[in-house]
Amino acid sequence: MTRVDVHAHYFPELYLDMLDELHGSPATTTGLRGGGGGSTPSEIDARLAAMDAAGVGVQVLSAPPLTPYFGDASQALGAARVANAAYADLIRAHPTRFRALAALPLPNGLAAGDELGRSIDELGFLGAAVTTTVLGRPLSDPEFVPLLDALELRGAVLLLHPTGGEDTQQAYEGLDLASYPSIRLITTGRTPPDRPLNPFHHHAVADADALRRAAVTFGPERLLLGSGYPYRTGVFDALVPEGNAAELLRF
Repeated sequence: MTRVDVHAHYFPELYLDMLDELHGSPATTTGLRGGGGGSTPSEIDARLAAMDAAGVGVQVLSAPPLTPYFGDASQALGAARVANAAYADLIRAHPTRFRALAALPLPNGLAAGDELGRSIDELGFLGAAVTTTVLGRPLSDPEFVPLLDALELRGAVLLLHPTGGEDTQQAYEGLDLASYPSIRLITTGRTPPDRPLNPFHHHAVADADALRRAAVTFGPERLLLGSGYPYRTGVFDALVPEGNAAELLRF
């Protein structure tokens, strides 16, 4: 059975360039260029080699925490589409090794729902990845209801990534997705939520310590491998049943 890494960052060069331009400063992407998560040929070769060494057959690519969130809706949509186009390009180049979760033009929930649909229907993406807060606003904000409705309607995957370094249970406070039972929810980070947020909720881990903490809440059948590549590579000691990802992602 194929081993799937559901939490792998990908920061294409064109996306980094656009974020720098929109933010008006190259400081936005300082430390990310050449760090292994980019789209240069050497980084892609190194990514594939690292996957092979770890026994990972497929990475599911996502952008958070480097998100295309802007108050200007046109800027947010433009940045999201640059990221998603680059993800689709990499999948076309290596169709058996990569799948993707869409970057979304938040905080505009309607535009995000539309981009989700386009990414699934036209690009073949599995769903979307977002952070636990959007420009300081929690996902429980009514502005994001159209996005959650779109995810629910499609039974799509939603990966929730802690905003910035907020790898704590507090990152999920006030978020209840029980009324969205069809969203295939994945949370990430060493500190999982203290309760399942909806019936499909799985948590992604990369090491034995995180696995032990998450297993208390989720049980082994709701755990996934999620490396956070390129920040973690090599052999993963989280003994997660490999069929979990295939069942959730419907491979």
